[in-house]
Amino acid sequence: MTVRSLTSWTASEAPDPFETELRLTSATVRLWNAFAPLDPELRRWGLAIGLVHPYQAGEACFANEEVAVVVSGCLSLDAPGSDLTADLLGPGDVLAAGGPRTASGRWITDGELYCVDMEAWIETVGAEGVAHLLAAVERRRMGLERRILCASTHRATARVADLFLAIHEASPGPAIALSQERLGEMLGLRRTTVNGSCRALETGGASRTRRGQIRIVDEALLAQAACGCRAALPARLADLSVSA
Repeated sequence: MTVRSLTSWTASEAPDPFETELRLTSATVRLWNAFAPLDPELRRWGLAIGLVHPYQAGEACFANEEVAVVVSGCLSLDAPGSDLTADLLGPGDVLAAGGPRTASGRWITDGELYCVDMEAWIETVGAEGVAHLLAAVERRRMGLERRILCASTHRATARVADLFLAIHEASPGPAIALSQERLGEMLGLRRTTVNGSCRALETGGASRTRRGQIRIVDEALLAQAACGCRAALPARLADLSVSA
């Protein structure tokens, strides 16, 4: 059997998953988990035809006319024509699904992005893979609707806590590298409002903010302070009833 690492293939060059032995690496395992909603055989196809790109916190990320899925880390997705954040993406979330528009964002933490040509994805992964992408688009729509409702009904501190919790769950680590100015842009809040919310969470023992870094002190207290809007969305694409 031929041993291959994670490399990029055209549709015509895609190897037979039963004739290709993928080298087991930590990146391979993370990618396998990112495609958890898919059948194991289809996930093996995905590992064979795609390419994983590493990114560092703060780097810009662009995807266009291809399938792009977050393997690890957390990034904020831009809203076209606005400085606001359209969505917060973590492992398994789809950044782009072959559309004509460029999807862009900025990494909040170090991360990895899986990319593959849309034609190769359709030809090798098939209808279930397309349904997986459609479910991701539906989840993003639901998330945007919930965030609009959240902005009009929940206090700033609850929204800030919810964002902290979502980032921490997507990429657990000792600290989140985000300035209060950036937090305000992501949530559509003034910096003074963000500052007050951070102080309230620190007083309550949930988190601590120092020089552009947020440290989660007590995850349970943070969850109590959060509005819970992001957690209310389906955790897995398989939970959405979207058919190809």
